[in-house]
Amino acid sequence: MNRRSLAVLCFLVAWCHGLDCFVAKGQEGGSTPAATAPVPAAAPATATKVGVVVQVERPSCVMNFAPNPADVTDMFNDGLRALTGQPDSASAWKSLGIVPTDIVGIKIDTAGGVGFSTHRELVAAIVEGLVSAGVPGNKIIIWDKFSDHMRLAGWTPIGPGARTPAIVSVVPGAGFDPKVFYVNEILGRLIWGDLQFRGTRPTAADLMNATRRAVQAANPGVGDDEGSPVAPPSPDQTSNKSFYTTLLTQTCTKIINVPVLSDSPATGLSGCLSTLAMGAVDNTRRFSADPSWGDPAVPEILDKDFMRQKVVLHVLDAFVAQYAGGPRFNPMFTTSIGALYVSQDPVAVDTLVLKRMERWRQENQIDALGKQASHVATAAAYGLGEGDVKKIKLIKLP
Repeated sequence: MNRRSLAVLCFLVAWCHGLDCFVAKGQEGGSTPAATAPVPAAAPATATKVGVVVQVERPSCVMNFAPNPADVTDMFNDGLRALTGQPDSASAWKSLGIVPTDIVGIKIDTAGGVGFSTHRELVAAIVEGLVSAGVPGNKIIIWDKFSDHMRLAGWTPIGPGARTPAIVSVVPGAGFDPKVFYVNEILGRLIWGDLQFRGTRPTAADLMNATRRAVQAANPGVGDDEGSPVAPPSPDQTSNKSFYTTLLTQTCTKIINVPVLSDSPATGLSGCLSTLAMGAVDNTRRFSADPSWGDPAVPEILDKDFMRQKVVLHVLDAFVAQYAGGPRFNPMFTTSIGALYVSQDPVAVDTLVLKRMERWRQENQIDALGKQASHVATAAAYGLGEGDVKKIKLIKLP
């Protein structure tokens, strides 16, 4: 690893371990660090390479569920060059439409906790490449939806430094845009964090009471510890709208999606499509699990002009893949394949990894995901990418 890569990695590690005193003003309800100045117009990206996926797989790079940092950097840069056909990282990023005036958002995945979130080494390699392409470090935003998830995974939200990226959560933090939303006929019960929710942030006691009410609902006649009935919940606040985060609508001009590979209790497969869609909007519980499993909500959320224009790259972190029990890390259902999938086509990536996921589940006598991951095929029908394996150009790098 060269000095620049090491420096970037050190910055990221430092942010995630003990720099809470520098948390940006916007992290608990204000604006995001890069949103205080007018956002420049995004430069037009080059034509998307539909159906082209680069798979870099080196199992030896993973030991005890952790990849070797130097290997991660090499693997990502090899994959990016292979995808773009460019001789170096800076040229590769520029070929994707990245320019120095961009504000680049790196969407990470922290739902799996500290043992199973987007690897810092991979984010460091991406940041290093963006800087080499002329993007100032303080114009890069590393983000995910929930602050609690991020903190538990070691990605503590923090404002940008003079040369270093910000780490931003949507809830609380960047929040949602009241003017840009997705409508679905399914009504969702609003909770704290959703834009239209009216109320205060729940306390630990509130959460305990909610749990007790759920237990009582499942066991009629059961009261609290003193024998009195549990108070009924307040009237529901519901909505058929899901509002997009301001990071996507106002702040960032380009987005790089960096999820981890796992199954999902909400959408069957937690890959490029569902991770980005569910992190992009609020009021998503209504799409989770049976009967819809995020279909067609996931592709419909992504099927917006600004989403198509801004998302320039998907990098699936599959150093460790989990085929059951996700999104929380469960080593019993993992395989350390040491892989990265690099593509501009999220449908093609998810189509390929879904086949592998189903094979792992079959080999371990676990029910197939089947219709639970039907959003992948629907996304292909919406024209979000290539869903026919025979038409996907898979470039495998050793």
